[in-house]
Amino acid sequence: MIGWVAMLVLGAGVYGQRLLGMAALDTERVPVRWRAVVERVPLAIIAAVVALQTATAAGSLEVDARLAGVAAAGGCAWQRRPLIVVVGVAAAVTATLRAIG
Repeated sequence: MIGWVAMLVLGAGVYGQRLLGMAALDTERVPVRWRAVVERVPLAIIAAVVALQTATAAGSLEVDARLAGVAAAGGCAWQRRPLIVVVGVAAAVTATLRAIG
């Protein structure tokens, strides 16, 4: 199982590669469509690792309060709420569901 430290290292590595690529490449030669893809790759990788950490336990799928908290946070982020609100809603939903069941 990938730990949170590994996730942070992967995230830093992805952003480091992106910065290195932007510094090494002439961005004027890269088509706009490819630049848009490159800009979204780090977020997609980090989101995949977070989803893996949230929805699995001991190598198997586990749907619990964590998944509901992440879904609530995703909804708040989609509505462009401030980060403190996103984190607070995720924590509140997760804690509430854990207290109920």
